[in-house]
Amino acid sequence: MTVLPATDMFLNGRDYDLLIPRGMVNANELLEMGINTTLSSNNILNAFTPYSDASLVRMANMYANIAQLAKDKQIADVFNMITKNAAQLLSKQTEIALGAPATFVILEAKDAVETIRTNAQALAGFKNGKQTFCNDAARICFE
Repeated sequence: MTVLPATDMFLNGRDYDLLIPRGMVNANELLEMGINTTLSSNNILNAFTPYSDASLVRMANMYANIAQLAKDKQIADVFNMITKNAAQLLSKQTEIALGAPATFVILEAKDAVETIRTNAQALAGFKNGKQTFCNDAARICFE
């Protein structure tokens, strides 16, 4: 099951003036029931999802805020929703192995939990062993 937090938040609860409901499924609850859950976005910058930049880390961070998740285990599960669970849903390899196609993203974070909590920046991406983008890490400049 795939949850689309940005679309759900934009479209649901539009007929409320006060106490607007979140209008989003808590994928963590479904994960606990054994359902493979993922997070994504669709048709970015359209009538249903008029905001975003296609960052799944940003989507996961937004989802965790909306679902009011705070425990490291919950946040790690959210990270898996945009990585391992999504790969499983698409029948893609989920582990790094010698000789396997090198398709991955390098993030500016020490672990999965920090990635979601800090909305970590993607520093580089590789598809089938070839670098597809680079994005220098932010740095503080002093005069």
